[in-house]
Amino acid sequence: MASDFERPLAGIRVIDQADENGEMCGRLLADLGAEVIRVDPPSGAASRRLPPFHDDISLYFTVRNLGKKSVTLNLESAEGHPRLENLLGAADVWIESHRAGDLDRREVLGRHPGLVITSITAFGLTGPYRDYAATDAVLVAMSGLLFRSGVPGKPPLLPPGAIAYDVAGTTAAFATVAALWDRAKTGRGQHLDVSVMEAAAQTSDWAMPSFSASKARGGSYYEIRTGSAPVYTMYPCADGYVRLIILNPRQWRAMRAWLGEPQVLQADHFDYLLGRMSIQHDILDPMFAEFFKDKNKLDLAREAQRRGLAMTPVLSPDEVLAADHFADRKTFREAEVADGVKGRVADGFFILDGRRLGFTGRAPAVGENDREPLAPIAKASTLADATQRRYPFAGLRVLDFGIGGVGVEAGRLLAEYGADVIKIETRAHPDFIRAIYGTEMNPAFASSSRCKRSFGINLRTERGLEIIKRLVAVADVVIENSATGTMEKLGLGYEQMREINPRIVLASSQLMGATGPWKDWIGFGPNSRTAGAMTWLWNFPEGGMPPGSGAIHPDHLVGRMLALGAIATLLARERQSGGHLEVAQVEVIIGLLADLMLKATLAPGTVEPQGNHNPRGAPWGVYPCDGNERWCVITIRDDDDWRRFRAAIGDPEWARAREYETARGRIEARGELDRNVAEWTCAHTDREVTEILQRAGVPAGFMMYASDMPTDPHLLARGYPQPVDQPGVGSMMFEGPAFHASSIPEPSVAPAPALGEHTREICRAILAMPDAEVSKLIAEGVLEDSEGKQ
Repeated sequence: MASDFERPLAGIRVIDQADENGEMCGRLLADLGAEVIRVDPPSGAASRRLPPFHDDISLYFTVRNLGKKSVTLNLESAEGHPRLENLLGAADVWIESHRAGDLDRREVLGRHPGLVITSITAFGLTGPYRDYAATDAVLVAMSGLLFRSGVPGKPPLLPPGAIAYDVAGTTAAFATVAALWDRAKTGRGQHLDVSVMEAAAQTSDWAMPSFSASKARGGSYYEIRTGSAPVYTMYPCADGYVRLIILNPRQWRAMRAWLGEPQVLQADHFDYLLGRMSIQHDILDPMFAEFFKDKNKLDLAREAQRRGLAMTPVLSPDEVLAADHFADRKTFREAEVADGVKGRVADGFFILDGRRLGFTGRAPAVGENDREPLAPIAKASTLADATQRRYPFAGLRVLDFGIGGVGVEAGRLLAEYGADVIKIETRAHPDFIRAIYGTEMNPAFASSSRCKRSFGINLRTERGLEIIKRLVAVADVVIENSATGTMEKLGLGYEQMREINPRIVLASSQLMGATGPWKDWIGFGPNSRTAGAMTWLWNFPEGGMPPGSGAIHPDHLVGRMLALGAIATLLARERQSGGHLEVAQVEVIIGLLADLMLKATLAPGTVEPQGNHNPRGAPWGVYPCDGNERWCVITIRDDDDWRRFRAAIGDPEWARAREYETARGRIEARGELDRNVAEWTCAHTDREVTEILQRAGVPAGFMMYASDMPTDPHLLARGYPQPVDQPGVGSMMFEGPAFHASSIPEPSVAPAPALGEHTREICRAILAMPDAEVSKLIAEGVLEDSEGKQ
C-alpha cells in the first residue's frame, strides 16, 4: 500500500437514516472509509434512547455510530423533504428503514439514478410479515437463531447484544458494496431490500438444508434445544469453565495422551465423534471434569493448545478487557466515544495491510454537523449496459482455501453473485465440514460451497505448489481461514503471493488473529464465543455453567465480514493495488458486544448475565405456548406497547395492577408479570400468540425451528427456501437470499461440487495444460479429480 494510507471506501458518501435494526451497516462502511452522515430527527434518533446507558448516553447508539456525522432533518416540516433530496443528490448511498408504504423507492431512484438505496427492515418490504412490529429478540426467535439455545427444563435463552440486527447490518453492508461494485461497471444505482429475518436465518447453522435433506431421505432431523451440543462441550475448572472441542482422531489422541492413556479409552472407534458420543455422558464428561477441576482455565487452555487441542477459557468482560492478547493486538482503544464520555471501546473489525481500520471519531451529538457544507462528490457515469441485469462479480476469480464455516461462507457469497470461486482442496487434508459425516458431501458443506468449482491438488508437492501459484497469478481474491502461519508454510503467504500477483487481495481470518500471545490458538466458532465473553454473558442471572447455544456463531457472520472487506478492498484496487484484509473471529464477537464491553469499563461490575430479561422493558422474554417445546418471544418496549398488549389479551384483572402502569413498575415486578403472561401464552399456540399480538402492534414472534422454515408463508413469499438436487445428498433446500435488488439478479442456485470435479476443466481452460499432463499428475497424486471420490 502507498505510504499515504487511504481506507478502501474513501470518497464514498453515505446518508444513514437507519433505525436500530440497521445502524451497524453505516458503522462498517465508516470504518472502511466512507463518509457517513447520520440523519437525526430534531429530537434525536430513537436508538439514542436504548440501553445500556452511561450518564444518560446510550452506549447502544454510541458504538454503532462511531465515526459518523449527524445532521437534523424534520420530515414533518415544509423544508424537510427538499433538504433530504439535497442530501441524496450529493450522496452515493442512502441507508433507510422506512416501512413498506412510507415512500416510493422507485421514484427516489428515478430522481437519483446513481444512488444505491439500502432499505433495512425487520421482515423486508414484501410478504405477509412485512408490517410486523419487531425487536432484535423477536427476530432472533423468528429467524431460527433461538431454538438451539438454553437447557432442557428452562426457556430457550436469548443471546446478549443485538445479534440479529448486527448480522443484518453486516449483510446490508455487503449488499451495498456489491451494488457499488455493480455501479462502477454500469454507472447505475439500485434499490436493495434487506430483511433482518432472512439475513439472520442465513446464519442459523445450515438448519434448513440439514432438515430438508433429512426429511427427503425419510430420516429424523434432531432439532437440538440445548446450549451445549455434544461436540462443543464445556467443563468446570478451579476458577470457571473451559470449552473443549475434539473433532478429528489426531485431537482425540492428544487428549487421551494428556489424560495418561486410560485403558477404557483405547478402543479404535473412539477416534471418531460418533464412537465417543456413546461414552460422552457416562465416562468422558466425569473423567474430564475430574481432570480439570483443580486447574485454572488459562493454564488449561495454554496447555491444551500446546498439545493441538481446541480449548478456550470462558472469560468475563472484565477478563477480556484485562487480557494481554487483546492489549497486544490493540483490540480496544481508549478514546472519547461520545460527547464528554471517554472509555475503552472495541476498535473495529478489519485490519488491512497491518493497519487496523478502527473508528475514525466519536459518535456525533444530535445535529452537530448541521452547518457543515457538503463537498461535491464524483458522480457515476452511465455506461452502455446500464439497463442489463447482471451478477456484479461476474469476471472475478476467487481461490477459496476456506475450511469449516468462515472462509467457505465468504466464498459462497461471492460465488452466488457471479464470481468464479474455485475451492482448493485435497483428500489428504479435506475441509472437515466436507468430511465430517464420513462421506464427501453433506447438506452443510453443500450449502456453503454451492455454485463453486472444486480443484483437487496436493500443495505439499513441489509441482502442486507450482500449479497453484499459476492460479494465484490470474486470481483477484484468495480466501483463507487456516491456523496462523499455515499459508506462509505452504509458500502462499501474502508477501509471497504479492510477488506473483501485485493486485491480489488476500482475505484472512484466524480464531484469535494473526498476532498476539494467543495467535497460534486453534478452535471453532464456539471457542471464539468463550474467549470473547459472549458465552459468559449468555446465561441466566442465577449463574452456573453458561448454557449459551449449540450454534457455531460467529462463523457465518465472519464469512460475511470477510466478503464485505474483500469487495471493499477490490473497489480501492485501482488506486491502491491489492491488499491483505484480516478479520479475527474473536474480535467479531467482541465488536458485537462493544456496548456492553464499554459499559464494563465505565462502570466495572455492572455488566452481568441477564437471561431473557432486558432493561428496556417488561414483560420481555421467552414464553411457553401450547404444544411440545413451542415458545414465543414477547417484548414490551414502552407504555404504549403495554396498553396494546393488555387490550389484545382481553384486559384481564391481573394486568390492571397499579404497579404495572409504568415501565419501572413492570420491571420491578417482572417475575410475577412473567408468570401471568406465561399462563396466557400457554393457552395458545405460538402462531396464535404472534397473530393476536401483532394485530395490536405488539412486538412478538414464534420461535422458528428448522422444520418450520420450508413451509413458513413469509419465507415462501420471499423465495427463501431454494430447492436443489444436490449430488451426494439428493433433494434438499438451500437458504435463499437475505436481500433482493432492483438490478442485481437473484443469487445463483447451483449444487456444490464433488472434490476435484473441475480439476481437469480448470487445468485445460485457465492453465492451458495438456490433458495428458493432467492425467499424469492425477496418477502421481499431485492433482485429484472426482473419479477418486470416497
